[in-house]
Amino acid sequence: MILGIATVVVLVLVAVALLPTKKRDRDGNNLNFTQPFVRPTNYRQQQLNEEAEAIADEYQRRADEAWRDELGEKAATLLKSKPTTTSRSSKS
Repeated sequence: MILGIATVVVLVLVAVALLPTKKRDRDGNNLNFTQPFVRPTNYRQQQLNEEAEAIADEYQRRADEAWRDELGEKAATLLKSKPTTTSRSSKS
């Protein structure tokens, strides 16, 4: 039973981890549709905007990756610890 609860918890955490990514992608797509209509002031400003976007995207990607790694470690720890306590209590 505890293994089932732990599995549900892990699935919910994974779903929560994926939902913000999808929302961010939708927001990013909306911005891309409006950008061609906005004329940049000059070529240098356009370059700076693109570099800033690239840096922000890379930072967000690394933060998401680190968060998913940490979530995976916590889930693995949770799954390892719960069955162990269940088997000990059933042996007693």
